[in-house]
Amino acid sequence: MLVKKVILDNIRSYLHEEIDFPEGSILLSGNIGSGKSTVLMAIEFALFGLRRGELSGASLLRNGSDKGSVLLEMQIEEKHVTIGRTLKRTATGVSQDSGFIEIDNEKKPMTTVELKQKVLELINYPKAALTKNDLLFRYTVYVSQEDMKQILLGDKESRLNALRYVFGIDKFKRIRENAKLVSSKAGEKKREAAGAIADLEQKKDEETKAREESRLLNEGIKLFTPVIEKAKEDIEGKKKAAEEAEAEIKKIEAAKHRASIIEHRQKLVESQNKIDTAELKELEEKLKQNAEKPSGKDFVEAINSKKNELKAVEEQMRKAVESIHSLKAGKRHCDELKKKILEIDNCPTCMQKVENKHKERISSEENQKLEKIEEELGMRLRTEGELKQAVERINSEIERIRDEEKKEILLKAKLKEMEDALRKKENLAARVKSNGETLRQLIEEGLKLKDELKILPEIESRQRNARRELEEYLDELKKAEVKAAEMQAKSSMLLRMIGGLSAEVKKKEGKKKEMERMGVVRQWIDDYFVNLMSEMEKSVMAKAHADFSSLLEKWFAMLVDNESISIRLDPEFTPLVEQNGYEIDYAFLSGGEKTAAALAYRLALNQVINKLMSDIKTKDIIILDEPTDGFSEEQLEKMKLVLDELDTSQVILVSHEQKIESFVQNIVRFEKKGHESYLI
Repeated sequence: MLVKKVILDNIRSYLHEEIDFPEGSILLSGNIGSGKSTVLMAIEFALFGLRRGELSGASLLRNGSDKGSVLLEMQIEEKHVTIGRTLKRTATGVSQDSGFIEIDNEKKPMTTVELKQKVLELINYPKAALTKNDLLFRYTVYVSQEDMKQILLGDKESRLNALRYVFGIDKFKRIRENAKLVSSKAGEKKREAAGAIADLEQKKDEETKAREESRLLNEGIKLFTPVIEKAKEDIEGKKKAAEEAEAEIKKIEAAKHRASIIEHRQKLVESQNKIDTAELKELEEKLKQNAEKPSGKDFVEAINSKKNELKAVEEQMRKAVESIHSLKAGKRHCDELKKKILEIDNCPTCMQKVENKHKERISSEENQKLEKIEEELGMRLRTEGELKQAVERINSEIERIRDEEKKEILLKAKLKEMEDALRKKENLAARVKSNGETLRQLIEEGLKLKDELKILPEIESRQRNARRELEEYLDELKKAEVKAAEMQAKSSMLLRMIGGLSAEVKKKEGKKKEMERMGVVRQWIDDYFVNLMSEMEKSVMAKAHADFSSLLEKWFAMLVDNESISIRLDPEFTPLVEQNGYEIDYAFLSGGEKTAAALAYRLALNQVINKLMSDIKTKDIIILDEPTDGFSEEQLEKMKLVLDELDTSQVILVSHEQKIESFVQNIVRFEKKGHESYLI
């Protein structure tokens, strides 16, 4: 992994700044407070986000800004990776917002958790790092010199646990703990299995006894089966005899029923003959009476003729009435005109005076018209009266014709009735003759059936005997079948019990094998596996300790040119400083010696981790924050040897020491004016 560029927007003292990082050694130079460490904090934030208690949003977001962001460009093997994270200020504080990751120009938005997970995947850190603080990154890539000093002075157990994690050795402890849990669980299963198989031998004995009882019962069933089959054959014979007797009885019963029907029909025929003879006599008397014959006149044509005549008279009457109305209207007009002429003085048209002579002339003319109208009106009224009388006469004739028609209909109905009576008489005569023949045949058939019914008592007696014998045999068969069913049911019950016992024994045998297997598993875990993991942990830890101690001595000797002072690791990875053969406390070292010890520990730790965890992708970069704090001029000169000795593609140093500028390949200068940092 190599850092290529960092872009800051509203991060601490930066408004907006882009910082390029070439390969090789890079010095971030500037006075104290110029913003150098902010760049390192921004890189760590871009990779892993905020960390509760260590890196807060409020410490990163510029005061007075509502939003801020960090964009980090990196090279991870052959992939070009860009990570973007943002901060936002809310009413409750500063929090992370969603970000993105771009790999080889393919950009994907992600949540803060997804982004961290993807980063860990790219740099090939363990998945456990997702839920833990990024100790591996801080112990291999970047941790401040002051934090490293605190690690050296901290609790031994905490330091050991942290080193187990970053060395990847803590998995042995987890394996041992999990193995003990498995062993305990195996012990529980062994005890459960032991309890489950306590009655195994008893169940085996019960199964053996049940199988023997089932065998004896099946032999009994085999002996009993022929007896039942023989009884069934005998019953079939008895049943056949009973059925034959029943069939004969059914025939006799059918004959008896037939005789009853014949007797009943005989009575019906006799009764019907009496009724038919009486009715026949009555019809003969009726037919002797003479019936009047219809005239054959066409009454419909006569009525239609009268209706046409009536229609013509009514038309004449309508015209006469219209003429009367017209004459009366003319009469009223003449009267009104005479009245108007007599009352008028001046002509309404020419306004000249109308003379009496003129009035008299017009009145005379109108009187003549009135006389003619009166004469014609009298004649029309007489015609109207005559027509009314003609209408009444025609209506009377129509009613008379309709009465004649009704009489004609009654005559036709009576004639039809006489014809029906004649046909009925012929039918009755034929039926009386037929019934007589039927009655004779019924009497003959009834006599034959009486002879057949004489043998009924004998057949009934034979049928009763056959039925009684059949019932006795059926009763015996039923008892035998009940006994056989009981034996079969008991056999089925035994088979189910044997099946259950067999399954239970098989299950308990499985439990027995499981108990034995759990015992073997537990013994193997307790006696071998846990000890093996402890030995492996000790071996790996010893190798790490040996490498770590050797590297620590190497780097310390390179930084402190004093043969009287040396450093080594104790078994708990605590650095022990000796001066002139005497062990001295770390706190009594000078400032430069403390820094040298912390830097040596830091570089040794970096190399050991990179060697143990060869697959991580952060071996090509190391970041040193104020690594020379408190160094003397001679120690500063030693830093050139350290940088030359480091086999790392990219070394990022943060320092305000000008002397170091001559040791590095690239320098990035920072300056702060007022509250704003920027590149020079």
